[in-house]
Amino acid sequence: MVKTKNKAHLQQISDVAWLVSQGPRKVGILNRDVQDKYFYINGKQIVKLGDEVDVGEYFSNVNIFEEQNTVSPVVEEDFYIKGYLVDYPTPYPLDVTHDDYNPEVPLYTKTPESDVYYAAGWYCINFEKGWKHSHGPKYSTLVTYGYAGPFKSEQECRSVNSKLNKQKKQNERS
Repeated sequence: MVKTKNKAHLQQISDVAWLVSQGPRKVGILNRDVQDKYFYINGKQIVKLGDEVDVGEYFSNVNIFEEQNTVSPVVEEDFYIKGYLVDYPTPYPLDVTHDDYNPEVPLYTKTPESDVYYAAGWYCINFEKGWKHSHGPKYSTLVTYGYAGPFKSEQECRSVNSKLNKQKKQNERS
């Protein structure tokens, strides 16, 4: 049995696994197997437990499952291609050996077999009515209308976009 001043708490990390914390310290992992039995791993030993009641008794907290923290401890990391942020959770970057690879534009698809390409980063796009900024646009849009970029930040893109719109208005007056 775990004996401490701080009550044990669970942080769910999957459907069948929990981080076990006591105070600010993470002390181990609790797992549930396919037979709905539990086992606790603390780095020194593996403790086999029966059901949820056994888990509560072992950790001296009969409400351990009711009090669990269900907020994920995993923080999703941002994905970058050539230093440009991708605004999609699971991108598939185009390999340099791919026929449509463009060294000037970091391209990705949203599924492995897709032939719709997206551009990582911020872009200024030259639409008929003026330049507009966009993050992660379709590559076909960039090719169709013309573009400036990529830019690593929205601020940099907006600054260039503003200058391009001023130039476009001056050219239309001339």
